[in-house]
Amino acid sequence: MKALKMISIVTVLLALFAACTTTENQQEAENAPAENQIIITAEQFTSSNMELGKITLQYFSERIRATGMIDVPPQYKADVSVYYGGTVKDVRLLAGQSVKKGATLFTLENPDYVQMQQDYLTAKSRLNYLRAEYERQKKLFAENVASQKKYLKAESDYFTVLSDFKALGQKLRLLNIDPESLDYNKVATFTEIKAPIDGYVTQVNITRGQFLSPNEVAISIVNTEHLHLELKVFEKDITKIKKGQSIRFRLPDNDTDYYEGLVFLVGQAVYSPERTINVHGHLKNEALSSQFIPGMYIEAEILVDEAQYPALPSDAVVSVENASYILVKKSFANNQYIFVQEAVKIGKSNDGYTQILNADRFGEAEILIKGAFNLIH
Repeated sequence: MKALKMISIVTVLLALFAACTTTENQQEAENAPAENQIIITAEQFTSSNMELGKITLQYFSERIRATGMIDVPPQYKADVSVYYGGTVKDVRLLAGQSVKKGATLFTLENPDYVQMQQDYLTAKSRLNYLRAEYERQKKLFAENVASQKKYLKAESDYFTVLSDFKALGQKLRLLNIDPESLDYNKVATFTEIKAPIDGYVTQVNITRGQFLSPNEVAISIVNTEHLHLELKVFEKDITKIKKGQSIRFRLPDNDTDYYEGLVFLVGQAVYSPERTINVHGHLKNEALSSQFIPGMYIEAEILVDEAQYPALPSDAVVSVENASYILVKKSFANNQYIFVQEAVKIGKSNDGYTQILNADRFGEAEILIKGAFNLIH
């Protein structure tokens, strides 16, 4: 009787143990993540520098590659020369030095300058006498007192000297000598050559004591306030280029810093043998002009057919066996993130973003945009 009672107790205990074991296994199965779920602790999320984000609208476009240089418009360049040669008396400029319009660049001296001023003053003095004589003969001729011959002679002498006087005045102005301020006590042996524009000196081709011939370039000046882009585009791509399109460009030794510009003018001539066409662009931000120097080589992309599409950072999209996936946050509880691996259809990729063709499926869901690569399989 006691033996039967003991057997019954053992049987009940075994049944209870089996039931408990079954319940625990069921709970573990219910709490276990599905095959497309990934659990990350908050500590793992932080230590791995993971980030969450949402699908946003980004610009995508076709890229036309071009090369070119930083330049300035012709009116912002000046090669300084002289109309009348002379010996360089003084020059104190260095390449890179800034100058203001009207500032003295260098001085020239030449005995011919003295002769030109003397001729001007002589013509001015004669002109006063000849004007009076011309007016007198004109009046006498009108009154039939003087002969026509004397009147015409006075007229010829006066206008000949008047013409010489005006021409000499213009020559002096070309020497930066003001003829109106000239008198016999102010005859200069030298002339000052002035800067025609504001800017920076790029070349100094003269030295003190050198004879500078007419039209020989003495100093070059460039104003960098309005830099522009001069690009070369192959003729096969030129029909896609339009005024107002965006330009992204960089310096060859810098792979990370891009600058922005706009197409301003498309050339109308093809240059051989490269078969390229010039495209003129402006900087979007003129304040960046100080970062560039005319003549710098650049590599550029012209953005055509530009439009906005839903997109994610390219690091958020992982491709596995011809399919693409993202991790969508399902929940955050008990210091744990639960992500669901979802398939996505992708389109274009530009500037670190990838177009998501089925973006409507995810709405405002939070997505792992950094750190997904090692988690998706």
